[in-house]
Amino acid sequence: MERRLAELTARLAELEARLGVNSSNSSTPPSANLLGAPKPVVKKKSKRRPGGQPGHAPHLRQVLPPERVTHVVPFVPKQCDQCGAALPKQPGPGDLEPTRFQTIELPPIIAEVTEYQGHSRTCADCGAVTRAVIPATLRAHSTGPRLTAALSYLAGCHGISKRGVEEIAASLLDAPVSLGTVANLEQEVSAALAAPHQEALAAVRSAPVKHADETSWKRAGRLCWLWAAATAGVAAFVIHGRRSAAGLAALLGATINGILCTDRWGVYEQVPAKLRQLCWAHLKRDFQKFIDRGGAGAAFGREGRQLVKKVFAAWHAFRDGQVTRIQLKEQLAPVVRRMNRVLIGGWTTAAIRRWSAFAQTC
Repeated sequence: MERRLAELTARLAELEARLGVNSSNSSTPPSANLLGAPKPVVKKKSKRRPGGQPGHAPHLRQVLPPERVTHVVPFVPKQCDQCGAALPKQPGPGDLEPTRFQTIELPPIIAEVTEYQGHSRTCADCGAVTRAVIPATLRAHSTGPRLTAALSYLAGCHGISKRGVEEIAASLLDAPVSLGTVANLEQEVSAALAAPHQEALAAVRSAPVKHADETSWKRAGRLCWLWAAATAGVAAFVIHGRRSAAGLAALLGATINGILCTDRWGVYEQVPAKLRQLCWAHLKRDFQKFIDRGGAGAAFGREGRQLVKKVFAAWHAFRDGQVTRIQLKEQLAPVVRRMNRVLIGGWTTAAIRRWSAFAQTC
């Protein structure tokens, strides 16, 4: 009975821990939270007034350079505001630079249509009719490169449906195209981007540090996975049918080079620990999970959360230019040592508890 009681108690704790899983202490998306789960981000209401704060650099509307200006409308004063004398039309050496205000407008958009004609001529000697053939390279495309790029950009980058793209082309550009043409344009642009896509993959694979993640994706109604890898300057994506080592290899190659920053998904375990950085946002949620479970692990969770705050504070100071990288390492050195002690202490406590439970069953 004591052994059975210990087993049921452990099972109950496991089930209660599963019920307490939400987006704040795991990788569960907020949309999958159960009723009553805490909000993903709980921010304290700020006492500051809305809008720009004192000392904040203003974000003014961008003034385009003179070469981008199509029309200039000058306003020249005709008489002096003080004495009423007539003023010259041309500026003098002591006059100030004119103030500038710009408005941006679209011209009447009517797509240019080029018609290729294949004419025929009748021979005066033999009467035969000869017709000029329109080159096949021209007949292969019913839209030009700029229209092709614009419509494919709307469909690929902004997720507009094929019917929506068809409507935009007809209503906004006065360039009616069929749904089949829209689909063909997408395939044409995909083929044109194949080489740059391979260059992006090569860049992230050879980068000394990159971040990787994956998410579900629908392709022709079938569940696939969208794999992503990003560096400071390049992001590459691969759609693969499996959320497995094969999908990771399709993204980063058979051999992974450099440091890889990921979450705890099992497929990333193949990367050596010295070349892998766990996502700090996930680590923060892991510590929160210990706090939510309560018991002996709650103290380790709270201390871990405090260390995470110190890490983020030091990183934000470095990112904002307040400290150098050397100073960043100096600030994080004691945090690293303390984190090691916390993790070792948590592991030791868990090992003792497992051994005690095992001893009770013997």
